Amino acid sequence: MFQLKPGTLAMIIAARTPTGRANIGKSVSLFALCQPGERILNPVNGVVTELPREAQRPLWLVTGNIQSVDGQAGFAFVRPEHLMPLNPDMLPADELEKVIE
Repeated sequence: MFQLKPGTLAMIIAARTPTGRANIGKSVSLFALCQPGERILNPVNGVVTELPREAQRPLWLVTGNIQSVDGQAGFAFVRPEHLMPLNPDMLPADELEKVIE
């Protein structure tokens, strides 16, 4: 598995919600990996945003030309496995070969 880091670019490659599926194929900037119940200052709107405590896993707060599950523009929470880094140095060798071909 590849490692995602704040500040890097990634592409959304999967989603579970209809709004999330509209974000597939878009590039985003990784802001922070948030734990359930964690509050973070949203870089898009300057408002404290909370990942619901009911979330079953940590999710990345990402920014870009995307929409959140509740329709807010510019950011979303995304599962780590639904992100692919756009920096080739961070891809595993087998994934890098696919990108090069």
